[in-house]
Amino acid sequence: MNSLEIAENYGFLLYRKSSYPHVSLRFKGVDFHVDTKPGEGGFNLITHAHSDHYGVRNLQNPNAVASLETAKILEAVTGKSFAGRTFRVGETLDLGGLKIETFPTKHIHGASAFYIRGADVLITGDVKDWRRLPKCRVLITEATYGHPSFVFEDEIEKLIRAAKGRVTLGAYPIGKAQRVAEILSKEGLDFTAEDRIRKICSALGIEVGNSGARIVSPRHLDNGYILTAQRYYRIPRIVISDHVDYRGVSCSTAKAGSFRR
Repeated sequence: MNSLEIAENYGFLLYRKSSYPHVSLRFKGVDFHVDTKPGEGGFNLITHAHSDHYGVRNLQNPNAVASLETAKILEAVTGKSFAGRTFRVGETLDLGGLKIETFPTKHIHGASAFYIRGADVLITGDVKDWRRLPKCRVLITEATYGHPSFVFEDEIEKLIRAAKGRVTLGAYPIGKAQRVAEILSKEGLDFTAEDRIRKICSALGIEVGNSGARIVSPRHLDNGYILTAQRYYRIPRIVISDHVDYRGVSCSTAKAGSFRR
């Protein structure tokens, strides 16, 4: 289905500029640029703070829209202030006269989906937990583990056992490292982290100690465990994912027609 057919059938225009990643959507004359470079007019919706979703490129964009936690992460990693509009996940926004509802995706801290009720379209970035997302006619989403071969369970108990052994844990600095830090804190376990991870944790109010298991970026992992559902690593792995697996993707996309970006 091409852009014109989408417009005819669903009442909004879905398009992508040749030099921009992800997509843009026009509804009732208002443009929403989803996780892209700053757009020409309209609003840049930032679903979360991972680098491939272009939050840093939108730091100085007054038309960028991101959750408070997403803005805090972007400010922590850049040392600059976020110039756009912020919100608490769960709030309803008024953007260009349109009501935009926000919902948590639990991908990382601050990750948000945007629901344009008038168009009955839900826009997400990556999703960890789809259960609080609303039913919709059209779902525009990402599906990292959308192949039937990707079925997994998070190995939380294995993570806790490893942390008790004071090992090194390789976790992506934005998102996964904070989730792991909260799991270990809840268990009352001592842990420390490399400086970048510590800084992001601090921005989100997560305390990091000075001893115990160490959380580092995967590229700094010499030994220990990589925390991922990806299978291509040749070092010991603990399955801790920030995404739903194939079953979750199937459940979420079953709610609606789906245009995957």
